[in-house]
Amino acid sequence: MRTEDKIKQRLQKLLNQARDQEGTPEGDAFYARAFELMAEYGYEQKDLEDGDGSEVGQCTYEFAGAYTEMQANLLLTIARALHCTGFSQRVYNSTRIKDAVIFGCARHLERVDMLYALLLPVMLADAQKVRATSWSESAVVRRRSFMSGFAASIGARLAQAEKTVEDSDSDYGLVLVDDFQKATAARDEFAAKMGYFLGNYSSKRSFDPDAFGQGHEAGERSDIGQTRVRARPALPF
Repeated sequence: MRTEDKIKQRLQKLLNQARDQEGTPEGDAFYARAFELMAEYGYEQKDLEDGDGSEVGQCTYEFAGAYTEMQANLLLTIARALHCTGFSQRVYNSTRIKDAVIFGCARHLERVDMLYALLLPVMLADAQKVRATSWSESAVVRRRSFMSGFAASIGARLAQAEKTVEDSDSDYGLVLVDDFQKATAARDEFAAKMGYFLGNYSSKRSFDPDAFGQGHEAGERSDIGQTRVRARPALPF
């Protein structure tokens, strides 16, 4: 077996193990190792698949615990930056989010899923370290603001990385535009079939700019696992 095939086989095994243990520390460790190898050799998830990953699909995510709004915000922010789209649904008569549905091409959905699995525990853990101060908002407000800043930073970094690729390959840039249009059409078709009305929700909750800035800085430091903008090193033989 060629060395390149062996590397792909190892990556696929790591990703399968990560999916089997999704949401656990072991699963996160498998994802982290897979990202590390993908970055080292310049692979993307689509390089490991038999198809071209252009088929459009959807993934549903259910939220639990505290700060479900912020969990959904991170997911949707990552999705938008990676040429997908979707919507979230609230618990009746509550500010809590019960789930979100993401639409996009398979190759993009895979990246959304992996990045969300890696970044969500980082965001939640860092937010727990944020405390109230005598001159500021409550801990809840500051943590929510921190997570808003974190998601905004991650979204901006991903979007910039994708733009770098688009600018270097105009043909691929057109493919990405088409991918997003297909994702949007799939979302709208699904909503119409289910009888959903998709609208924007405007929150009037308190906001702490200092905590937002801290979250933004934390997002800047986080590993987003982008491999596409890196040159592929020579494979060892």
